[in-house]
Amino acid sequence: MGRKLKVYLDTSVISYLQQEDTPERMKDTLALWKQFEANPSVLLGGGE
Repeated sequence: MGRKLKVYLDTSVISYLQQEDTPERMKDTLALWKQFEANPSVLLGGGE
């Protein structure tokens, strides 16, 4: 089994979901968000 990776998402990353003036970043952020939706267990809160 591999180690679980932790991802820190700054609010500026999430804001790219609707940032139409930067379509490449918007596309990448949407793809990441869809991965999170497909596997919500990777979204952990807290400062572990």
